Amino acid sequence: KALQDAIKGEIEGRELYKTAAEKTEDTKAKEVFQMLAAEEQGHHDTLLQMAKDYEQGKELAPPQLEAPTRFEDAQSPIFTREFKDKVSDFDMTALSIGIKLELESEKFYREMAEKAEEKEVQELFNRLADWERGHYDYLQSQVGFFESYYKNKYSFFRF
Repeated sequence: KALQDAIKGEIEGRELYKTAAEKTEDTKAKEVFQMLAAEEQGHHDTLLQMAKDYEQGKELAPPQLEAPTRFEDAQSPIFTREFKDKVSDFDMTALSIGIKLELESEKFYREMAEKAEEKEVQELFNRLADWERGHYDYLQSQVGFFESYYKNKYSFFRF
């Protein structure tokens, strides 16, 4: 059941990011949303293989996951400066939903790690939780960037 729930969560995340990549007009945002969708697909594939192995009575041997992608642009790792002037409601909604999804996924994986009996399974769930926390942090930084960008841009009290 836990693996099924995790697989479902990864599908939801992948579809959110795929849709965001298709709808955004910003090239850099498109690349990042596609990368996030690909990472969610990788999680899905790993969990699906584990579920198949479990159903066949095989010993669970979680594979190693690659390190999550890091973003180098400290101010805004996702959006270009030009895009900030024309950000759509959809993009902000995608960020907000993504933040909530990543936070819930992290919590779920931490709980699964605590319940897991095998050390390898605990490590896998903790690593997945770390990935989701990384996604959450990146998306949250974007919302913070937009907030400060618009406060500065539209402030009447410039000193």
